[in-house]
Amino acid sequence: MRLYPFTLLIAVSLFVFTGCDKNDADPNRPILDISTDFVKNKSDRDVEVVLEMTVPGGIKNFLITKGVNLKPDADFGTDTVAPASLGDNKFRYIFHYTLQRPEIDKLVGFNFKLIDNAGRIVEKDLTVHTEANGAETIYNRRWNLTSTLRITATPAAEELDPCLKDNIYSFAKDSTMSVNYGPSCGFDGLNVHDKWQLSEDEKTFTWEYFNLFNPAQRTTEVFNVRSISSSQLVMDITIDLSWLGPPYTDKEQFVYTFKPAP
Repeated sequence: MRLYPFTLLIAVSLFVFTGCDKNDADPNRPILDISTDFVKNKSDRDVEVVLEMTVPGGIKNFLITKGVNLKPDADFGTDTVAPASLGDNKFRYIFHYTLQRPEIDKLVGFNFKLIDNAGRIVEKDLTVHTEANGAETIYNRRWNLTSTLRITATPAAEELDPCLKDNIYSFAKDSTMSVNYGPSCGFDGLNVHDKWQLSEDEKTFTWEYFNLFNPAQRTTEVFNVRSISSSQLVMDITIDLSWLGPPYTDKEQFVYTFKPAP
């Protein structure tokens, strides 16, 4: 019998709190949704974020501000934009931003502030992380070829020519390249590398070279990119070595590994 007053008290409390929540809810308060609050991609790439709004009181202002490393970006300032009306008090704004090279590995954020005609405010934040694209990673470093692993051998065999171990490869932003061959060694330097290119999707790497004694004799080699990072560049290529005789075939696959040069 003593449980009834306590049970009644809980029921009354739930009714009161529930009633307060419903009474306090403002049916005219604007609603702002963002498709994602975090994007990561490589520099020069465009990112898109969609903001959906329900604004019974109508939009007075929709403002976008930007910060870099937790400080306001004065150059960006405050951008006032006009979301597209979808009818029935609903609006949409599609935000586009091209990731900037100077912002690589910096903390970049955007604030979206919606103010309705009654002065009600709702906000959303977007964090943007920019990474160096593959080409930048390549041309911002000098590289040393540390491995040419023949993976079609059983077991896989390292076949790096000793004369190549001290070679330093430099890839320029304008797609030219050069090789510092170091001290004279065998036929090192007979092929002069002068051009390179990384595909837009960063899946293939191409370099070209010519014969030192016959510049018109040019060769183009296309590699499949396995990984590009600040610590190594790894790619593979299939070469016809059948002219060497067994055990070599016309489909010998090699994995080239480059490490940053000192």
